[in-house]
Amino acid sequence: MSVLEVVAWQRVVGLALWLALGGSAWAAGPWRAVARVASSEDRALLERVRGQSSDLPVVLRAEAGAAMEASPGGAWREAERMAMRQDARAVLWFTRAGAELRVSVAAPRTGHLFLRSARVEGAPETLTWSVGAEALALAVRSALRAVEEGEPLGEVVASPPPPPVVAAAPTPPAPAPGAKAPPGVPADPVAKAPSGVPTDPVVNAPSSVTTAPGAKAPSSVTTAPGAKAPLGVPTDPEAKAPPGLPTDPVAKAPSSVTKVPGAKVPSGMATAPVAKAPSGMATDPGAKAPSGMATAPVAEAPPGLPTAPVAEAPPGLPANLMDGAFVQVGLHAALDGYHPAGQQGLSVGAGWAGPMLRLRAQVLAALPVHLRDAYTDLRLAQGSALAWVDVPVVKAGAWEGTVGLGAGVAGFWRRTEARAAEVEPAPSRLLAAFVMGPAVRVAWRVGPALALEAALSGEVLLGRPRLGYAVDGGFVLREDGASVRPRLGVGMVIFP
Repeated sequence: MSVLEVVAWQRVVGLALWLALGGSAWAAGPWRAVARVASSEDRALLERVRGQSSDLPVVLRAEAGAAMEASPGGAWREAERMAMRQDARAVLWFTRAGAELRVSVAAPRTGHLFLRSARVEGAPETLTWSVGAEALALAVRSALRAVEEGEPLGEVVASPPPPPVVAAAPTPPAPAPGAKAPPGVPADPVAKAPSGVPTDPVVNAPSSVTTAPGAKAPSSVTTAPGAKAPLGVPTDPEAKAPPGLPTDPVAKAPSSVTKVPGAKVPSGMATAPVAKAPSGMATDPGAKAPSGMATAPVAEAPPGLPTAPVAEAPPGLPANLMDGAFVQVGLHAALDGYHPAGQQGLSVGAGWAGPMLRLRAQVLAALPVHLRDAYTDLRLAQGSALAWVDVPVVKAGAWEGTVGLGAGVAGFWRRTEARAAEVEPAPSRLLAAFVMGPAVRVAWRVGPALALEAALSGEVLLGRPRLGYAVDGGFVLREDGASVRPRLGVGMVIFP
């Protein structure tokens, strides 16, 4: 086989591998991003970004101009205008503030803005400058990858326009009482019924039936109290009826039957007997009886029995639900500033709960994380041991809320591997820092030996490690953890 044939086969195999590995990017098609270039350093940084994102289907365009912050309306409005002019999905620009260099990546179509800062010192293309520039280029590559896949990017700066709201047809106002309704609109319920339809139940009662208060009764019928009786008929409902008419069949309630206090009994009907509540049982003071039934009188409870319901602890629980020795097991997550996803791990503790104080010793262990860049692969593991003193502030049945203060020691285990020949990794090392801070806890006792707990704390670190490179006797910062770490924990509290 000749040299030309060998070269041809190598190119065919290389083209096949490139198509197989980059098939998804080829199928997706290239898209456009534009960068504002305001200085020679911006052009050098853009070249680093192009080198790091060469495997992505993105076309990076450069647009020369003034700094974005000096544009009318601010940097975000200028980014929207640039995206519209260039038909770009992402806009990026660099901002220098002393030794700090910040890169901003905006996605105007979704209203998101990504920011990342690094310490970049020296002139372009020097070693100290290259370290920070590569870190920023890697951050921009991650942001462009998120824009390509449609994932949320950074913080929301401007929300997309809301969908149009279709206003509902206004409801026509109800006609005034007595007014004639327009055609097609149902008449007022007090309107006069048409011919042949029974009218409202306030009509004249038939003969020998007592009429409602205020209605005129027929002749020779005794009227209800307040109604005007015809001439010659007595108005008192208890008066004797005229000769020839039967007397009112109002039966006297038997003795030992309680009448409803204040209730009027219709003429001609006996009062309904109302049974007394059994001794020791209180009736419901707010229950309303159905229509047509007499309400029972509210009986007073005998002496020695409580009249109001008193919440009691479930059977098998102590009077003070959270007292005694306990063991705690749960999960926790914190934003530590070293890794974008923070740290997550397991928490184990033990303590004792008294009437006024809650004492607790707790150990937190987090999963190790990898911090990679173009030069090193750094593996960082964290853990801490804390002592807490909590004071209960809220107690309601099986629920309890406490506030407290804790202090302890946080440990950091670092192991570094070099990814470039010019980098010499430092030996592995265990570092320690002092930690303290407040916490708020909420616990719910679900059984005699188990409670569920949620805790929110803020940890202040003194002496946290700063990760970076030693270049020509100077220190170039790479990762700097947060001095205040919010932490959320959930778990179980077991009372042995």
